[in-house]
Amino acid sequence: MNRQEARGSAIKRALDACPSLSPKRPSPERDRVWLTVEDAVCTRGLATVTPLGSSSSIPVTEEQATDELIAAMQWLMSHEDEAREMPPLRLFVRLRGVATRGSHGSGRAAQADALHGMTNVAPGNPVRWSDADPSEVAS
Repeated sequence: MNRQEARGSAIKRALDACPSLSPKRPSPERDRVWLTVEDAVCTRGLATVTPLGSSSSIPVTEEQATDELIAAMQWLMSHEDEAREMPPLRLFVRLRGVATRGSHGSGRAAQADALHGMTNVAPGNPVRWSDADPSEVAS
């Protein structure tokens, strides 16, 4: 069994042991699913991610792990019935994809961080830094 299959199996076991992921039904089993997804899916160290719809890769670190966990769990809670039917490896691949490449995943979060607070930058438009001539800067 490779690492992805093992991670998928861990998620599947935690999900199978949990009667419901509903926020209205808190349980230790539901908490265990969150912790298992965090351990199995979230980035540690440095990874390179290409968000869906983007043509460029962006570095992602554990700083974006919270974004990954939230994105993965939102998908899992909205697709609980489908997820319960998935084989472990497919479940892992889906959750990792949503966590890193999805619209609320770490790739998009890292892209937003790279903009350093700039606003009105359309998705997909590159930001380039260059030296400016002080006489050309508007006051």
